[in-house]
Amino acid sequence: MRLEELEAVTTGIGYSFLLSFILVTLLLLLCYRSVAMAALTLVGLIITLTLTSAFAAAFMGELNLVSVAFTVLLVGLGLDFAIHLFLHIQERRAAGQDNSEALKGALHEVGPALALAGPTTALAFLSFVPTKFDGIAQLGVIAAVGVIIALLVTITFGPAALALFKGRPRQTSDGQVRKLFDSISKVSGPIAIITILLGVAALFLMPQVRFDADQMALRNPNAPSVQGFNLLFEDAQTLPYRLSRLVDSEEQAVATTEAASALETVDAVRSLPDFVPDAQDEKLELIDFGAGTLVFALDAEPGSVEGPPAAAGVEALEERLSDAYSDGAGARLAGLLAQIDTNNEAQLALLEENSFAFWPQLVSLLRAQMSPDYIEIETLPEALRSRYLSEDGQWRVDIMPKADVRDFKALDDFVDEVEAVIPDLAGGAYQARKAGETISQAMLQATGIAFGIISVFLLILVRRPRTVLLMLFPLALAAVLTAATGVILNIPFNYANVIVLPLLIGIGVDSGIHLVMRQRQIEAGEGIYGTSTPRAVLFAALTTVASFGSLMLSPHRGTASMGELLSIAILFTLICTLIVLPAAFRYEEKRF
Repeated sequence: MRLEELEAVTTGIGYSFLLSFILVTLLLLLCYRSVAMAALTLVGLIITLTLTSAFAAAFMGELNLVSVAFTVLLVGLGLDFAIHLFLHIQERRAAGQDNSEALKGALHEVGPALALAGPTTALAFLSFVPTKFDGIAQLGVIAAVGVIIALLVTITFGPAALALFKGRPRQTSDGQVRKLFDSISKVSGPIAIITILLGVAALFLMPQVRFDADQMALRNPNAPSVQGFNLLFEDAQTLPYRLSRLVDSEEQAVATTEAASALETVDAVRSLPDFVPDAQDEKLELIDFGAGTLVFALDAEPGSVEGPPAAAGVEALEERLSDAYSDGAGARLAGLLAQIDTNNEAQLALLEENSFAFWPQLVSLLRAQMSPDYIEIETLPEALRSRYLSEDGQWRVDIMPKADVRDFKALDDFVDEVEAVIPDLAGGAYQARKAGETISQAMLQATGIAFGIISVFLLILVRRPRTVLLMLFPLALAAVLTAATGVILNIPFNYANVIVLPLLIGIGVDSGIHLVMRQRQIEAGEGIYGTSTPRAVLFAALTTVASFGSLMLSPHRGTASMGELLSIAILFTLICTLIVLPAAFRYEEKRF
C-alpha cells in the first residue's frame, strides 16, 4: 500500500511539474510579451529549483509524501519576485528609460517590497516547523529556503542578465490587461461589498469545516491495495478501524467486554475469553449426536460405492443449483456448469480434478469437527493466543463499531462514546481520530504563528494600525471564503492540503505589501490600477494557480485535493487583494 502511494505521489508530482512548467511559460509570455524576459524568468526558476533541491538533499536527506510537493510549489512562488521586478522594469522602459536607468529605478522602487515579501512568505512556511506534523514541518523548511533562494536569484541573476541587453527596447502595451483593470476600477466598490457579504454568509458554514483524518481517503481508490483494504470492511472479523484496550487480567478483559457491549455504537467486543464457548457439555453432546453415521461415511474407502456418471452428476448439480440460487456464488457456479460439454471427456476430467482437489483436506477438517474436545484459553491455537495475550500478561480487547467508521461522523460518535466509558484506548479508529485532532491543531497553530509574525512585519512597515487592519481584513475574508467553498464542494482539510491557510496568509500579505508600497509611491490622486503592480499581482497569482492547479491531475487524492483547495484559496486571495484591498484604501483615504 505504501509503495503504491509513493508511486502515485511521485508520478503525479512529475506530471504536475511538467504541466505547470508549460502553463507558467505561456503565462509569462502573455505577461511580458517578451520572449527574452520570459526566458530569463524561467532560467532563474531553474536555478532556484536546482539550489533548493541541493539544499533538500544536503540537509534533509530524503523527502516525504508531503514535502515532495515543494517542486510544484516553487514553480508558482519562485516566479513572483521576478514578475514584480521585470514588469517594473518594463513599465520604466515603456516610459522611455534605457535598460540601466530602468533597472536602477525598478530596484529602488520595488526592492523594499521584495525585501519584505520574501521574508514574510518564508516566515509563513517556517510557521509549520513548531507543529507536530513532521511532513509539513519538512515542507515548511524546504519551501522557506526555496523562497529566499528565489528572492536572491531575482535580485542578483535577473539584473545581471538584463544588464547584458543594450539599447532602448521598443515600448510595450498592456492591451487587454489594462482594459481589464480599468473595468475593475469602476466596479471595485460594489464587487468588494458583494465579496464581504459572501464572507459574512460563509461564516455560517464554518462549523461544518472538518478535517478528514482517514489516511485511506488520500490514496488512489483504483489501486489494488486500496481496493483490498476496503474489502476488509465487509467482514467484522477483519475490520481495520476498531478500538482496542490493553488490560492486566482476564477479569479486566471480561469487565471491559461487558462495559463496551452495552454501548449503542458498538457492534461486538472480542477478547480471548470470547473464543471459549459457553455450555460446552450440552454442545458436545449435540455434536456427538449429530455426527452419527457421518463419521463412518468419512472413514469409507474411496470408490467403495459407485456413483452416477460424471455427465449425469454435472447435470444434476447444475439443475439443483439453478433451482436453489438466483444470484451469488451458487448461481455463478450453475452458469459455469451449464457451459460444460458433457460429451467432452477432457473437460469432465479437468472438472473432477478441480472439484475434488481439496477433498482430502475437507474430509480431515470434517473429521476433526465431529470429534471436538473441551476448549480452554490454554488450549486455543497459539496464533490466536499470541494475538490477544502477550508474553508479559497483557490482555487485548477489540471493540467493533456498528456503523461504517469511514464516515467521519460515525467515527467521532464511536470514539467519543467508548472513550467516555473506557478512557485508555488504542486501535486504528482511535489513531485516526486523535491524529486528525493533532494535525488540525497543528495547522491552527501554524496559521496563528504566521498571522502573528506577519502582522508584526506589517506594523513595522506601515506603522499605522488602521491600515494594517485594512490589509489583514482581505486575508481573513479570503480564508473564510476558502473554507466555506471547501464545505460546499466537499473538499475537507486533510494531511496534504492543510498548508492552505498559512500559505494563503504568506501569499496574500505579499501582494498587499506590493500594493501598499506602490500606492505610497505614486502621486496623490493617481489610481493604483494605472501602474504595473496590479498586473504583476495578477500574473503572480495566475502562475501560482497554474502550478498548484496541475496537482489536481495527480492520482493521489491527497495531492489532488491540495491542488484543488490551494487554487481556490489563491483565487479568493486574488479577488480580495486586487478588489477589496484597493476599495479599503479608498475608504480609509475618504474617512481619514
